[in-house]
Amino acid sequence: MLAGTHALMPVCACLLADQWSVASGQGRKFSMAGLGTIAVFGVLPDLCTPHISLEARLTSWSHTVWFMAGLVPVVALLATVFEPGSRLRMALVLWLASGLHLVADAVSGGIAWLYPWRDDVMGRAWIQAQYWIAFDAFFILLAWVLLRVLPHLEARRIRAGSKTESPSA
Repeated sequence: MLAGTHALMPVCACLLADQWSVASGQGRKFSMAGLGTIAVFGVLPDLCTPHISLEARLTSWSHTVWFMAGLVPVVALLATVFEPGSRLRMALVLWLASGLHLVADAVSGGIAWLYPWRDDVMGRAWIQAQYWIAFDAFFILLAWVLLRVLPHLEARRIRAGSKTESPSA
């Protein structure tokens, strides 16, 4: 998959969670800075070991279970820069964003998830390379729509809350 899908797939998932959270009256759970950090962690395996060919991906240390294990203390440390009430959520989501990257690569050619100990490839090319640009376009459009809808949901929730408040006697 391409960088747009890797970055925006976890961001779209978080925006959908925000939609549900706002609609249920709990407010947003992810700040714009948080969403940006999530996008970076979605692309992080490719930033750590850039590659063009599938063969290069299959020998990439950042597309392995070892990378994901090493990422745990990194996201735990990074989460401390976020608000205290959101640190655990951010650490988990950052880790999952990188994990989602590996899942996307697994269904678009595979990953050697235990490399260098084993060369076994998990996954295969269920999503062919000619569709990767379409996936990027889809997630770009979805992120744009979700970012445009969220303020309207917040405004509607505020209006609904002000209509239900009764004046005190």
